[in-house]
Amino acid sequence: MELEQLMSAFAETLGIEGIEVKDGTCSMTIDDIPMEFTESPDGLAVVGAAAIGMPPPEKPDTFNRMLLEANTQLYGTQGIALGISPDSGEIILLGGLPFQGLEMKEFCKALDEFVNKAEEWRETLENFRPAAEEAATRDEEASRLGRFGLTGPGFMSV
Repeated sequence: MELEQLMSAFAETLGIEGIEVKDGTCSMTIDDIPMEFTESPDGLAVVGAAAIGMPPPEKPDTFNRMLLEANTQLYGTQGIALGISPDSGEIILLGGLPFQGLEMKEFCKALDEFVNKAEEWRETLENFRPAAEEAATRDEEASRLGRFGLTGPGFMSV
């Protein structure tokens, strides 16, 4: 089965019209997430890439560690890889799916799971920023209080 047939069936399950495959690539936006599905060079798999968003400037080490742990432990990616686009700097979710001998229903289910994982990571990114900003504010306040000797067991009587 060709990528065009598979992507058309997938778009139909989502209720998306006008999906085209040009030069082995199908681009679409699902829930405001740009996605691109490309046929592998050997023609045996589809490779999906979803642009999740820009990494947050707040707490970059914490965020990058979270991404790496998700990739390493697979709990957060279920075998799909998170990375950073060398061109845009955006966080990208990447996955491949062999489609030779794959039933249409299985293909659509696998792509739906990819879309769901992209949505989860978009939400994680959106929720990370406010939490990181709040933590940065707490760190700044604690640092400022520390300059006045307000850390430790408590105030001292004079």
